Amino acid sequence: MSKEKAAHQVFARKYRPQGFEELIGQPAVSQTLSNALTAKRTHHAYLFTGPRGCGKTTTARILAKALNCAKGPTPTPCDECVSCREIALSSSLDVLEMDAASHTGVDDVREVIIETVALAPTRDRYKVFIIDEAHMLSNSAFNALLKTIEEPPPHVVFILATTEAHKVPATIASRCQRFKFRPIAADLLAEYLAAVAKKEKIAVEPEALDLLARAAEGSLRDAVSLLDQTRSVGDGTVTVESVREMFGFVPQDLLIGVAGALLARDPRALAGWLKKIYEEGIEPAQLIKDLRAAIEGAYLVKLGAGEPVDALWTKALSGASAEGLGFLLRRLNRALEELRYGDSPRLALELGLFSTLEAAHDLGAWVARLEALEKRLVAGGGGNALSPQAARSTILKDSCGEAEIAATASVRPISWPALVEAVSKEKITLGAALEKSRGELKPGGGYRIQFSKPFDLDMAKRSAAVIETALARLAGRPVALELLLGSPDAATASDIVDRGMPVSAAGADAPPGTRWKDIGEGASGGGAGGGACGGLKNAEGVFGGKARIIKKNTP
Repeated sequence: MSKEKAAHQVFARKYRPQGFEELIGQPAVSQTLSNALTAKRTHHAYLFTGPRGCGKTTTARILAKALNCAKGPTPTPCDECVSCREIALSSSLDVLEMDAASHTGVDDVREVIIETVALAPTRDRYKVFIIDEAHMLSNSAFNALLKTIEEPPPHVVFILATTEAHKVPATIASRCQRFKFRPIAADLLAEYLAAVAKKEKIAVEPEALDLLARAAEGSLRDAVSLLDQTRSVGDGTVTVESVREMFGFVPQDLLIGVAGALLARDPRALAGWLKKIYEEGIEPAQLIKDLRAAIEGAYLVKLGAGEPVDALWTKALSGASAEGLGFLLRRLNRALEELRYGDSPRLALELGLFSTLEAAHDLGAWVARLEALEKRLVAGGGGNALSPQAARSTILKDSCGEAEIAATASVRPISWPALVEAVSKEKITLGAALEKSRGELKPGGGYRIQFSKPFDLDMAKRSAAVIETALARLAGRPVALELLLGSPDAATASDIVDRGMPVSAAGADAPPGTRWKDIGEGASGGGAGGGACGGLKNAEGVFGGKARIIKKNTP
């Protein structure tokens, strides 16, 4: 029994690539290193950068075997000589691996590298130093290593591997040949997992392999480890449901339900789906990530830049536009950021999802509707033209909503102060103009507002939509609006006195030696002031009130 346990190896170590031809998803790196080995033009220092689990340390070991193989240097190490076997087991005396995450100081670098770099290899051709997580070294350690990397002995090769290349000093990076490792594509990972499952005689559904490949996020090591973990689930067959349940992935029906509620702007349905999600114990961050990944695929298809997605998602999102899906993706990204920095994941999730119901998903659709309405309004083509009043009523129905427009044809009583207050909230200058006007319901329906000043009337006509919206909310349905210039409530001297702007009696407050002269005086006589009097008459018509001229007393 103990012998069987000792022989067991986890998949991540059992299926680690042992040659350049076995590297997955890094063709440029493997081809370049193979060509250099074939031409005997190897470098003394290499810097491998890239995300976790994509093959940096594995490639470093393959390169060490290629340099020290009994048949080498060769791009195809034999894996049979003593040197190849010892390097594969990490037991070679001439290939020293240093974990910079736990050996960060200058003393560690001096002990492991600087004091031993001048010694000749024990048996092999090269002494190879592999420094993993090199960005973790301290500045003093990098400085101590700088001279050695710049001019090492001819039998020494350095290989630095890091996931954060920006933390490696430029003085170190410039002395190395740099190789960038990229995340492995999901389809390549799924294909590799299928080959491993076949070797291990594991029955796996293709959809489950795709799910594991996506969950690995470009890491071959993570993908193989996930497959190793799932083989003990169920009755020997790895299914989509078992993978979702084991790793906390959100079930497909819940994701489609949440997406449908968001697109339909249905808060009641969204609350119902969230209740199910809470009952399942799904993490809010996992929900947003899975929902974002699913919508992203459909979004790329809508743009014509992606591969066809699952038929269920194609059907669920068939009515959504690319702009609407892009809006949802931006909102989900924002919600995920709030989840990371907030102390209440559930609240952040609910705020992030419910807030999407309050905003316009597709501004392009609204613009198209307005443009169509404008074309009908100007009647430039076929079809019946809409009058300006009918067009404004259509806009009112869109802006107020059917719930706010009563089905009955009757109009609720409209309070003039309430109308003035509602308009003032939207446009304060228009509200001020209404305060000096008078409004009344017309006998045949509609609402009439009379202005005493042409200036106020013109401003009201330009902002008629604001008044109509306020009227519709107060009356319960769209109301025809009539704007006109009238004199019933024209501003008079008594009105101005009531507003705190007294006009004194004639001559009461005229400057010494002068008297007030009414603008009508001398107008008919054709005096010199006739033109000015006509201008003052026009000013009265625009601004209201009473205009007077100061005239000096003549003896």
